[in-house]
Parts: sequence; structure tokens; C-alpha cells
Amino acid sequence: MQNRIKKELFKLSKHLHREATRPRLISGIILDTSRRHMSVMFLMRVIDEIQIGGGDYLQLHFSDAEGYRLFSEILGQTLTKTNDQYLVKSEILELIAYANDRDVMIVPDFDVPSHSKAWLNLVKEKFDENFYKSIVSDFDEGLVDYFDNLQATALVKHLIEEIAFLFKQDKYKGHQIFSIGGDEVPGTNNFQEEYIRFINTISGYVEQYGYKPRMWNDSLTEVGLHALNSNVEIVYWQESMLTPEVFIAQNRALHNSNFYTLVYSPSIDSINTEAITEQIDYVKSFHKSTVFCYKDNPYGEVNTRDVLKGTAYTFWTERGIELTDEQLLAQILPLIKNYLNISQN
Repeated sequence: MQNRIKKELFKLSKHLHREATRPRLISGIILDTSRRHMSVMFLMRVIDEIQIGGGDYLQLHFSDAEGYRLFSEILGQTLTKTNDQYLVKSEILELIAYANDRDVMIVPDFDVPSHSKAWLNLVKEKFDENFYKSIVSDFDEGLVDYFDNLQATALVKHLIEEIAFLFKQDKYKGHQIFSIGGDEVPGTNNFQEEYIRFINTISGYVEQYGYKPRMWNDSLTEVGLHALNSNVEIVYWQESMLTPEVFIAQNRALHNSNFYTLVYSPSIDSINTEAITEQIDYVKSFHKSTVFCYKDNPYGEVNTRDVLKGTAYTFWTERGIELTDEQLLAQILPLIKNYLNISQN
């Protein structure tokens, strides 16, 4: 009897030690600022909520088909005064300093090779039609050519360098994140080798400028994942070609942004508080860091072992373009607060 009790106490002690030494999961917010430009003051309100809730980062998805929302000498966006199209250089630096003071990492999200229509159009305006045609895909105007196109990768490298300089946070030196997107890429079923060569090249540039690369999961095959640079972390939003278990088996660092429980699109339809309360209750009921979105089950429990590094709540704004800043914040901030409260407990 005493021996059995001792064994049980020993097992309990080991379990408690393992739980105590397990790294804390990272909690972040991914915010789509491309489809709807957001001011510095707006973003500061979001940073405040992240700080209060004990969150770790704000990822800015500033580049997509609808807009490239940053200052860029390369792309000819060089205004110095506040405007309604993009953040000017002084505003970006102000935002970084503000986030620094509140221990919130700002993650630049430059999504390539897909979701590139806005900056490719700026290339057409700034340079000429021939150069534009030399780097854009011949089957999708929103896709930069990823088929071993040296001109295209060189321009992407220069843009990454420009972005990396603007977003640099010395306090996160060595582990600041840079999202390279890699999602919803046409042709990757048949041209995975070319796709991976492009992604590996781009992730190498990101690392060269002092950042850790991160991408979405959905355009990767198992062969591609095996060939992917080992330093690239994965944000898993829903099953496409690979289940979470495949990433886990290859010991790939994962961040869960379940398409059902951790994605929200603010809209005029959700302008009343009842809709947000319903969403809060839904997340409380169904969100769990180890619940992933499968094709046949959006609430699949996964044994993530030690590869799960964190979760991220994503806000896409294509349905919220007509909302005022206050209306948009009234939807976003309570959801951030609820998510972080769950994540920290």
C-alpha cells in the first residue's frame, strides 16, 4: 500500500514538474490592415489591449490585393504626412516605439507569392510595363512569379530588407518574427518543388535580416514540408493538403489559428453587442490550443507533443471596410480580451 502511494506521488511529482517546466504558449493577434487601412492611433488601441491581456505580438497583414499599407521608397509610397492609404515612415517608427514600451512584438506580414496584386500594381506604376510583366505570373495577376524568376526574387528581397529595417525591435533581437505568407498559392499541387525553392530563398532573406520566418500551412505537401528550411515556423489555420499530425511528426514548430474558433471577420452585421457576446461565448466553449481545424471536423483534438508554440487570433477585414474606427474597435477589442483571458488561464 505504501509503495503504491509512493509510486503515485512520484508520478504526480514528475507530471507537475513537466507542467511547470513546459514553455508558455505564445498568444498573438493577426490583423488585416491591407483591406482596410488602420491609423497609428487605431493600432495603438489594439496594442494596449494586447498588453493588458498579457499577449505577445501584433502581426500586421499590410499587403494584399487591396493595398500595400506601408511607406516604401522602392514602391514610390513616400508621403511624409498622415494619409488614408498607408502608414508613413514616422508613423511606423512611432508604432514600433509604442509597442516596445509595452512589451508587444510587431510582426510584419508580407504575404508572397500570392496576395501580391497591390504591390505588383505599384511596381507597374513606378517602373514600367515590361518590368512588371517580367515578374508577375502569367496566369494570375495577384501572384508574383515563383518559378525560379531571379528578377522577382531580387525585388522581393529588397522589399523584405526595407520592411525589416522599418519594423526592427532590438529587444526582440534574434527571435522577432517575419511572416512571409505562402498561403493559397496556385499551382503548388503540381509545382511544389519550385514553390519550396522560392519559399526557402525568401525565408533565407528574412533570416539574413535578423528575423525568424513564419508561414501558413495550406500550400505545403509532405514532400515540400520535408524540403522546407528547418527555421520556418507554421501557422496552421485549416487542413488543406496536410493534417497537423504530419507537421508534428516532422517536429515543425506550430502556431494554431483554427479557422473556426480563432478567425473573425468584423462587419456591419455584427455591429450590435449581442453578436459579439455570442462570438465570445462560442470561443469560450470551443477554443482550445490543441483543437485544430480538419476538413471533416473543425474541432479535432490533437496531441501536439512539444511542437505547439502558440495560438493566434486572426481578424480579416474585407467585410468591415465601411465600419468606422470605433465600430471596428468595438468588435475587435472585446474578442481580443476574451481570447487572451482564455489563453492565459
